[in-house]
Amino acid sequence: MENRDDLLHDENENENQNQPEEQALFRDKIFDNDFEQTELDTSEKSFQLDSSVIEKTLDDRIDEEMINERIKSLLLNNDRYNRFNVANPDGSFPKINKSDINEIYRYVLDSIPDVPIIEAFSVITNIYDISPEKFYESLSNTFKTDLISELRNRGYLKNRKSLF
Repeated sequence: MENRDDLLHDENENENQNQPEEQALFRDKIFDNDFEQTELDTSEKSFQLDSSVIEKTLDDRIDEEMINERIKSLLLNNDRYNRFNVANPDGSFPKINKSDINEIYRYVLDSIPDVPIIEAFSVITNIYDISPEKFYESLSNTFKTDLISELRNRGYLKNRKSLF
């Protein structure tokens, strides 16, 4: 025969086992949260550049700026393509669809054939404030293939099949 203390102990264990399930059902996620109880990270921070980072030379920076300016002037002086940078009366900007993106990209590559396609891609996304992922998704398969090939030739994407 079990004594009274053992019976009370068994009842308490049964209540404790049921309690988390009941609490989970009635827990208020807004007021009962642990957002303010974060762990303090006291590890040392370093703002030193990684030794593998190679700073661009002055010549590279000048070349990059020249490419930037050439593409910007090409697109911003063309009424058809500059309209995407002019705000509508309500303050929004015209949407650029896939065919427009491909047309703009082709126009830049055809007009300035000596500009590397990676730089053209980068500058166009900056000019029109389009995320690189969305821009890439909108490109035709031919452009995507050329871009990936160029990135691989430069040593990027070693173990990847796609850009994003």
